[in-house]
Amino acid sequence: MQRDRRRAPVLAATAVVAALAAVALAANLRLAPAAPAGTGSAVAATVSASASGIDSPTAASPSTSPSPSPTPSSASPSASAPATAPPAGVAAPTSAAGFAFRKTVVPMAFPLSSKARYRYTNDFLIRRDGIVRWYNHAFSVNPDGSLHRAHDGVDIYAARGTVVLSPFDGTVVDPATLWRPWDRARYGGTVVVRSDEPTSRGYLALLVHLGRLDVAVGDRVVRSQRVGTVGNTGNAAGVPFHLHFELRAPFALTVREAGRRRQLDAFDPYPSLVAADPHRR
Repeated sequence: MQRDRRRAPVLAATAVVAALAAVALAANLRLAPAAPAGTGSAVAATVSASASGIDSPTAASPSTSPSPSPTPSSASPSASAPATAPPAGVAAPTSAAGFAFRKTVVPMAFPLSSKARYRYTNDFLIRRDGIVRWYNHAFSVNPDGSLHRAHDGVDIYAARGTVVLSPFDGTVVDPATLWRPWDRARYGGTVVVRSDEPTSRGYLALLVHLGRLDVAVGDRVVRSQRVGTVGNTGNAAGVPFHLHFELRAPFALTVREAGRRRQLDAFDPYPSLVAADPHRR
């Protein structure tokens, strides 16, 4: 009994110490500094990124600055940009000044499909029979002083019925209103497309000797749209089937041929055909 009285003060002191320790612990918890602002947001962002399958960014050390956001100029090009837009800076001449009669390339689509079988060489300005109209090139002067005709385009040989395509976005026009008198017996079935593309505005493509015409004067057409089929109409009867193709400028070109100075709009289409030919890429 006396021993219990001696132990009572010790137990009481122990209880007091324990109580004081509990109070101190509670005080420390209340006085602990708050977490830095944004920590919770960073953790939430990391979890969200991980949950969505995106690699979360590595936390930067205090001495490392975060990477800046991309500026508009460094953003990737818009996916909605037209895939068929002509390359910047590439355009046909807009005047006769400095025009390269045998070298000019006009941006266009090839007039036959990439799946078609065809062949051609540069037969522009070779000798041809027939009357020389004011809009035809001349090869030479005949003994009687008249002009002998030259070839105004390039012949692309292909099987009969091969689909012919429009080289430009543009409008189908009547050749008889542009080149008078129009020689229908020579040209046969013909489609003429006037370009309204920014890189070739006003240029004309002549698709000649067609066996079938699938468009009419006044129709609006787009690049690579079907406009007819290869045939042998006009003066092509009796020769291998082919498409006679011409390019004509929207302004007069002064040329010297057959000893004379003449103004014409037809120029060598071969460089443009080669540039557009899918078999040569």
